[in-house]
Amino acid sequence: MHEEERLEFRGSNFFALVPFTIFIVITISLSFFNAADLNMMIGAGVIGLLVGMLFAKDLTKYWDAVLEGLGSKVGMTAVMLWLIVGIYGNILKSGHIVEGLVWLSVKIDISGSAFTVAAFIFSAIFAMATGSGFGTISTMSFILYPAGILLGSNPAVLAGAILSGAAFGDNLAPVSDTTIIAATSQEYEHKEGSAEIGGTVRTRMPYVLVAGAISIILFFIFGGADTSTDANLANELLQQYQNPTGLLLLIPTLLVILLAVKGTNIFAALSTGIVSAILIGIVAGLFDFSALISIEGGAITGAIPEGVAGMTTVSILLILVVAMGNLLIKSGCMDMTVNWLNEKVIKTPRGAEVAIFSLATIFGILIAAINTIANICVAPFVNAIGQKNKLHPYRRANILATAVCSFPFFLPYGGCVLLLLGGISSMKGSYPFLPTLAATDMMFTVFYGWAIWAVMLIACLTGWGRTFEGEGGKMVKEKDMMSININENRG
Repeated sequence: MHEEERLEFRGSNFFALVPFTIFIVITISLSFFNAADLNMMIGAGVIGLLVGMLFAKDLTKYWDAVLEGLGSKVGMTAVMLWLIVGIYGNILKSGHIVEGLVWLSVKIDISGSAFTVAAFIFSAIFAMATGSGFGTISTMSFILYPAGILLGSNPAVLAGAILSGAAFGDNLAPVSDTTIIAATSQEYEHKEGSAEIGGTVRTRMPYVLVAGAISIILFFIFGGADTSTDANLANELLQQYQNPTGLLLLIPTLLVILLAVKGTNIFAALSTGIVSAILIGIVAGLFDFSALISIEGGAITGAIPEGVAGMTTVSILLILVVAMGNLLIKSGCMDMTVNWLNEKVIKTPRGAEVAIFSLATIFGILIAAINTIANICVAPFVNAIGQKNKLHPYRRANILATAVCSFPFFLPYGGCVLLLLGGISSMKGSYPFLPTLAATDMMFTVFYGWAIWAVMLIACLTGWGRTFEGEGGKMVKEKDMMSININENRG
């Protein structure tokens, strides 16, 4: 960046970090006090930008940089995807897809550790379908947790299975906020745009499937309890939530995943999913048009407005963070930080990946209240380090998504754990037989969270799946990249 184009700050251009620092400190504080609130996080971002203004030499350039960030293609792409996904996920929920999965579990006639495995798989399917980890935890725990206790599942391991399924779907679903942020934040160097969601999912799949297989084995080994079961009461409970027709809504889910992985534009893939879900839902009698949008007492309700409303706040938060990131870019602070890391810390592609993995892990631990926020915060640094070291956007996105979203699913102060515990507590009035769980009980039973973190660490250390960005954004393997670098040096 030319000096005349650079946004200057009083004292040092590292003061461009002030808005981001204020935001991070407030967000981490909210996380540790179990008081994560998106509106307050937005307020923290606004306060940070106002305080940062005090250090800018040119206020016009400062706010031009902020507004440029607010309207950036990266941020707007993610926001638009989130709004569409919000609508899509709510349509699936309206169509009794959960009841379909419950019906399937009854027909399989499973209990004990086998039911724990099923809880993991069903939660994973629901999370992949809707793209919502929080939605999966709140929905699936309400049904599967009390039934699993009656059928002889280990309480802590069963809870870990539901959390693990939510994390699995969050990592792999093309429609998850984790996938969307990780992909859209990692920009190409040799072509316009950011990592395609379908390509990101396709290249992430081996790591997720390996971690998923490890998890299934562990859930089967440790998922049973020594206590007696009450199959009759469990079946009575499950009978309340059965609708085999709901399984038809797996069709749009499979369509979206298939189209995305094949390289179809993600907006087109999601549109196909929404249209097919609406048609299947109405024809099969799963819902009528009023479930999509209706007016009751002067208020508009339904899957469409509720889906949009559920994504609005986090979308505002996202573009604020992108704006703060643009200040780092315009001031040259990002370049200076990455250059320092490359000179002092990062010496090899392995070092770059370990640095990205470490940053993502740290942010995941510090901002465990909402994993999406941790993802948003660390993404600009991952993008800068990755570009400097020629790592392919898919590779960066995969390390980011798997590392940053592991710990929020099992740390005692993580938002996912607290949500599950809150749901269990609210069910005790209806199901007094439910055991009491502490936040620490799931620390080591969310097998998938630990497994995917370990798998990706091994991938970073060994180079498994490492790719670089070649001409036109093509994926280039490490040995081929070394040949290219040798030829460039000779030239």
